Amino acid sequence: MIDMHTPKTTLCTVCRGHKKLCGREVCPILEKKRIRESITHLINKDIFGASPSAFFVGDWNYPKVLVGPLVPPVYEGTEIFDLPESWHGKELDEIIKFRSLLVRSKEFLNVTEAKNPKGYLEKSQEIVMSRKPVDVELILKKAPHFTLEFSQFSPPTGPSGFVQSFKITENPKVPRVVDKINSDDIKASKGISILYDKDIPVTHISKLLSAGLLGEQKNRKLVPTRWSITATDDSLSKFHLKRVKSFPEINKYEVYSETGIGNTLVVILFPSMWSYEFFECWLPGSLFLESSLSPNVISDYELFDGRKEYASLTAGAYYSARFSVTEHLLENRRQAGALVFLEVHPSYHTPVGVWRVREITRNALQKKPYSFDTEEEAVKKASEILSLPFEKYREKSKILGFKHRQKTLSEWMN
Repeated sequence: MIDMHTPKTTLCTVCRGHKKLCGREVCPILEKKRIRESITHLINKDIFGASPSAFFVGDWNYPKVLVGPLVPPVYEGTEIFDLPESWHGKELDEIIKFRSLLVRSKEFLNVTEAKNPKGYLEKSQEIVMSRKPVDVELILKKAPHFTLEFSQFSPPTGPSGFVQSFKITENPKVPRVVDKINSDDIKASKGISILYDKDIPVTHISKLLSAGLLGEQKNRKLVPTRWSITATDDSLSKFHLKRVKSFPEINKYEVYSETGIGNTLVVILFPSMWSYEFFECWLPGSLFLESSLSPNVISDYELFDGRKEYASLTAGAYYSARFSVTEHLLENRRQAGALVFLEVHPSYHTPVGVWRVREITRNALQKKPYSFDTEEEAVKKASEILSLPFEKYREKSKILGFKHRQKTLSEWMN
């Protein structure tokens, strides 16, 4: 909930949303009020609209979790509501507003019910499989109280309520490959890679996994949304790396950068066997760091053989960026070491999920890179883009740190 991210009460009393005492550019309390007032007249217990294949599985109370499709009270232009691949370049407030229109219907289900779906779950799965929004008539037990739920992992959702009745009023348009993979008795990782090769969007694949539509029939389960997002990024990264590790190394140092919704991201690719490190830094005044505090750099990394443990410090962002980096290397049939730096600015006033890391990294890597012959030149360019002095990253790094031993990155990896 947004309330857990609001500033201290004493500051709020003095500030009243106007003096920016917490260091943020936008007051989260006033922002929540503004969004609520703009959509309240559209929300009641009877929701009729086009669901954009949106589906949410909670992780609270696992294995009996809250499950249900997300349905907006509108029919037009809803496809973008749950397609992060099309959100890059949009303003943060715009994303939050159309996400707030997605009313989350919910019902308690055991995750194992995906093996033999019936009724509510079966109809929900039909929506998830569709490539286009599906017209739905949803009646909740009572009018949902306005809430706006945020997560570091998944996109925000609007009001929620328990289901009284639920009806699909048109035939879902299911891609042939989605229907086939759902019918096949193959491992989830294999199904994920096939869907990706057939150009099914990554976010759609993660929803199929979450809805229990992938995997061997006897093992199928509903997967909490936040888990399915990271699992999909992780699985596809490993799928890419099986091929990337056999490609020739790049011969230059390449620097890429991109900004979006209050985030600055820099990628350095360097001549080496595969290795990867992801750095994350919340700058003073940003969402999780008061303006009076010094920025803290966290990082996770892996070498050629990968990592066995979950990247617990940077979590889902680590896997989202790794997916985009490995996708780029696969497309270019090259191998490299990769350093990804993410700086979060105060203008990122509300968490909207790790999709932003995947898509900002993707967009950075689609640009023409700055190309250099030496590590020093690449680092100098990255330093010009990043706000935090580069030495702060070097101090935390498990890869860059070897420079202190007078070894270049490529020498160390070899």
